[in-house]
Amino acid sequence: MKLISLFLIVLVGFSGYTQAEEPVKKARWYKVNLTLFKQKHDSSIDESFKFEPITLNDSDIIQLHENEPFTLTRSGINAPLALNHENANNGAFTLQDISDDWTEILAKLDPVNQPILYNVQWEQPVYDKQFSAPIYIESSTQHLGQPQLKGLFHLHVSRYLHSKFELQYLSKKSTGIADTLSIQQSRRMRSKELHYIDHPAVGALIRILPVPHPLAPQEAPPADGIPEGAEESVLSTRL
Repeated sequence: MKLISLFLIVLVGFSGYTQAEEPVKKARWYKVNLTLFKQKHDSSIDESFKFEPITLNDSDIIQLHENEPFTLTRSGINAPLALNHENANNGAFTLQDISDDWTEILAKLDPVNQPILYNVQWEQPVYDKQFSAPIYIESSTQHLGQPQLKGLFHLHVSRYLHSKFELQYLSKKSTGIADTLSIQQSRRMRSKELHYIDHPAVGALIRILPVPHPLAPQEAPPADGIPEGAEESVLSTRL
């Protein structure tokens, strides 16, 4: 009996050691190019879209930053994101200069009928939906004392990358805040592809490119597509 008990103790201890030594999975990092632009108004298309008002939930949002570490606007379930070791280099959610190849893509937009409202590039770790936080968007152009365009951009990963826009748009023809248009669009995406989101009021171009993990630069960028288990980020594993 003593021999069996000793064997069980050794077995439990060995299994605990194995679990402790198991490497923690890291989130995948991506460079995001996002451009929102005004569409030439076509009233004949308006009837096919529902402009139902939406309320922007800013309880846990991320604001892109230039040099200082990013912070969340509120403390909540996503607050540990700011303390995650993957962001210790402060490279996450940092505004970057627009890449030359992205500038070439934007040159195809009509500057008269498709003026750019918001254009940005950054890098970030992408988590599963439960632990992702939306990024706040706000145009520099204003109308009626308000940003002409503001909203949230969501990005998370499961089997594929998934993006979602929640926008409030105030056109120059609007005479009051009540004329604000609410725009909500979702899209399943693949990395390295250019995605175009069409809407009568505001269009979007988005591209998501895999980049090496900043704390493991020797690793090659992930291949196209998301393999099984990629959503198990270090954040969700530790929580």
